[in-house]
Amino acid sequence: MQRPFVLLLSALAFSATAAATPIDGYLSYSSVARARHSTEVLYGEQHVLRYQQGRIAERVVLYTCRDGSAFARKSVSYTNALVPDFLFEDTSNGMREGIRDGATPGSRVVFYRERSGDPERSGPLPSVPGLVADAGFDEFVLRNWDMLTSGQTLDMKFLLPSRLEDYGFQVQRLRGDLMQGAPTDVFRLRLSGIWGWFLPGIDVYYRTSDHLMVRYDGISDLHDAAGNNYKTTIDFPVEERKTTTAQAMLDARAAAVAPCRTSP
Repeated sequence: MQRPFVLLLSALAFSATAAATPIDGYLSYSSVARARHSTEVLYGEQHVLRYQQGRIAERVVLYTCRDGSAFARKSVSYTNALVPDFLFEDTSNGMREGIRDGATPGSRVVFYRERSGDPERSGPLPSVPGLVADAGFDEFVLRNWDMLTSGQTLDMKFLLPSRLEDYGFQVQRLRGDLMQGAPTDVFRLRLSGIWGWFLPGIDVYYRTSDHLMVRYDGISDLHDAAGNNYKTTIDFPVEERKTTTAQAMLDARAAAVAPCRTSP
């Protein structure tokens, strides 16, 4: 059975701004995903990022159980800032998805498997001008910051790996807010057209001064034992962002990943 339209945007939680990013180096931070409108902890996230010349080049995210062990991992390579290569694997159910190089030079493939034992489905990456995939959404917001904050609603083609194709979305600024003691711009991502009236949108909060994402509020690709997608609120405290070493990235790439002994 096809899963519903789901976006995993929670790994977009660090904008590439000179004020917060070394020209070359590594950053790390942790966050906690809670059930929306609740204090219930669903799972943890541990992010490690590698930067080159002030731009993000690589990201590894570990999704963690209550005991701190990892049950899922996402690896992102930003050769293309809007459409990065990535691999997401969740050992709790065997779900995997991503973008990788194709068999012929220059080609790229999108792939998806819903659970362990299912065959992997794959197809050519859609050739769509302005296509955005996964963590490329952060880059889309940064490139279009002035238009969005001036009140324009922007159309965007966003890749849904579970469907092996792109769908039309709209991005708009909802309002200003105050988060972590600082002025914040709140943006909403939702499906275009009639589907946008029936399916929930995703709200992302960016600090106005330096465009750092400080909150994600919406549906997650991760889901509970019953197969229901988590509805999450994830805060990313600015003070959690710390410089780290290349070893931290190596450790994140090599970390053992296995199902939680209980629920995450």
